[in-house]
Order: sequence, then C-alpha cells, then structure tokens
Amino acid sequence: MSSELQRQHEDMDQVDIINHLKKMYGGQSRTARFQLSKTLFRSTLTANAEVGPHVLKMISLIEQLEKSGCKLGKELSQDLILQSLPGTFSQFIVNFNMNKMDCDLHEMLNLLIDYENQIASEKSKGTVMVVGKSNSKKGKAKGGVTKPNRKKVTVDKSDVECFYCKQKGHWKRNCKKYLDSLK
Repeated sequence: MSSELQRQHEDMDQVDIINHLKKMYGGQSRTARFQLSKTLFRSTLTANAEVGPHVLKMISLIEQLEKSGCKLGKELSQDLILQSLPGTFSQFIVNFNMNKMDCDLHEMLNLLIDYENQIASEKSKGTVMVVGKSNSKKGKAKGGVTKPNRKKVTVDKSDVECFYCKQKGHWKRNCKKYLDSLK
C-alpha cells in the first residue's frame, strides 16, 4: 500500500479499510462485470461451430461473474446457455425443459456434446436420394377427372306419368300443382 493510502487508513479497522478501498476502486470491478455480462448475454453458437468450446466459454464467463459478486443461479445459467444455441438444438431444449432435468452446467455440457454427436451421426447416415425421370405421373392431374361423354337419351314425354297428380305428359318436378303446393 502506498504511504498516502496507509496514512488515510491509520485510524480504521480491517472491515472499514476494505469497504473504503471498494468504494475507491469499485468502479473498475463494475466495468469488468458489465463487460462479462455483456459478453455472456450476447454470445450465440453459430450453426457450424462445435457446442463444446462454446458452452465451456459460457461456463467460464458465468463463473467469473459469480467471482465478481453477481450470482446468476443454476436455472438462469442453464437458460442462458440454452438460449445461445441455434435452432438445430430445439429438440434438445424441449426435452431438457419437459423432463425438468436437474444437472449442473458441466453435466449439461456433456448432454449437449452427446446430442451434437447424435445429430452428426444421423446426418452422416442419411438417405441417398436418387434423381431421375420417371414416365408415370404422380398425384392428381390438373382439372380433375374427366367424365366420358354420354349421349342424352330422349324420352317421349307423352308416355311419362306425374307421381304427384297422376296425369300424363310431365314429371313431378315440372308439375304446376306440386310447385304451387311448395309455396
């Protein structure tokens, strides 16, 4: 300690000295804490990057924040890590939240690495798609199904009997008595 600081703290006990030093130099720790939290909250995993180094970096930032006096808690720390993951991890996030997994950050890191390896193995297996032309058409044709042309059969109306009025020469749908009864 410099002689000036020593002279200022001669009449103080240990606790008062520490509190006074924190007041004097605490602004630097506030700035450092701000930078750590800014880096932590803005970090995201790019689509092609590995999840292991990313989560290790985030765990390191969380631990540094806790050392500087900013306790995030286990659940908030897990949420920050899950929010930094890309959409390819959406199934993992759903399973993690649905099963309410109780694990620390390092166990979560191992689960994420396992999931990443599982995704990579599924992609490498993949299905081979053969592209070629086929002569058969699939699906419905545009315009629907066409009906065959049928010739209209002409019926001699003089022989037809109405089912409503029992007179010959018209059908029930054309019967004046029937149509009047509907009104």
